[in-house]
Amino acid sequence: MKRLYKRLTAAGLVVVFGMTGVAVMNTAGCGSSGDGVSSTETGQTAADEAYRSAPADFTLWYADDSYADFFTEAAARYYAKTGKKVAVQYQDTIDYLGTIYDKTMQDDAFPDVYLLPGDNLEEAYLYGLVSVNQTNPSENGVLEKAVEAATYEERVLGYPLSYDACVFIYQTDYFTEAPASLQAIIDYSNENEPAENVEYLLEWDVKDAFYDFPFVGNSVTFAKRGSDELDVTYDDTLYQQDLEYFDTILASFSIDADQVSEQHIVNNFREGRTLSAILDTDTLWQLDGYDYGLMQMPELSDTLSAATCASTDMIVVNDYTKDSAAAADFAQFVTVDMSDELHGLSGHYSVIPSETPDTVEQTALDAYDAAVLMPDSKDAKNFWVTLEETILKYF
Repeated sequence: MKRLYKRLTAAGLVVVFGMTGVAVMNTAGCGSSGDGVSSTETGQTAADEAYRSAPADFTLWYADDSYADFFTEAAARYYAKTGKKVAVQYQDTIDYLGTIYDKTMQDDAFPDVYLLPGDNLEEAYLYGLVSVNQTNPSENGVLEKAVEAATYEERVLGYPLSYDACVFIYQTDYFTEAPASLQAIIDYSNENEPAENVEYLLEWDVKDAFYDFPFVGNSVTFAKRGSDELDVTYDDTLYQQDLEYFDTILASFSIDADQVSEQHIVNNFREGRTLSAILDTDTLWQLDGYDYGLMQMPELSDTLSAATCASTDMIVVNDYTKDSAAAADFAQFVTVDMSDELHGLSGHYSVIPSETPDTVEQTALDAYDAAVLMPDSKDAKNFWVTLEETILKYF
């Protein structure tokens, strides 16, 4: 659902607390001053050639190309450790899970393990494409919310890998303190003239329900009925108040629904044209090297709270794999042994937090912890489509 982007480079950061948000300041220079070092050492070339020429023992599929470098590195390290080669294959397809099912049922060219967003877990399970995770992720330091996301019918199925949640960023050279609410942003802007190049007071990707949810999340409750049915309950009075308030504040933001996108927002923010934005934790790496304020989603107003949702990516072992032990071992290796490498190679935050998280990661962790998990029911798709359609009616 969310639009994700591949990490290209990273800069050094120092983070300083400020009010209820954090100020993120760049301390990196223009790059490393060291000389380039060849990756080939004695025996390395032969080892690389052995790896390239080795036949694949099993296959990993993924449909989010921001993980490309991470999975490639994980496969190489797993081969060095075990002698088993994993074929890493990116799938650029609209019906990712349907393709996995078709390939699994029709021929041998199916994935033994695959990346899966947590909100698709029920569907994958009902397709018969999921083996039970025989490990205890909690013992490896995996966040309990991520374990919950990987659980279906009281059994842990997936191997949790990463999480994503909404966060709020703002320009610290304009706002003197972290905004308490969206209404506070409007009120502050009425009294403090922004710079001439500023075009937007607030931006978010209005075409993506993941970012629209905070405006109505306080009035929505998800509950499973049975094993595969989802009840979505609305507090009708509060839901109407949310939409009415949403309608009243839109004029202050002047968002062009036809032009806005996650990348558009990041570019505008970095160039100073946008004063604040709703983004996700997967996107924060794109602000490396830029000074900005970071916080969890502020309230809508003094009387209306905001509630966000979160997603969890996981590795799943296909129940049809011919080598379940090796597939499960690789899933464990990718999600646990490689957890320290995940953010640097992909921009995603691991569900196994750093031993001493900096305040950017800590804000991301807090946002994930406070969020509602995107429900794993196949019925949830109707909710997200309806929400997106409802929000777009106001533009």
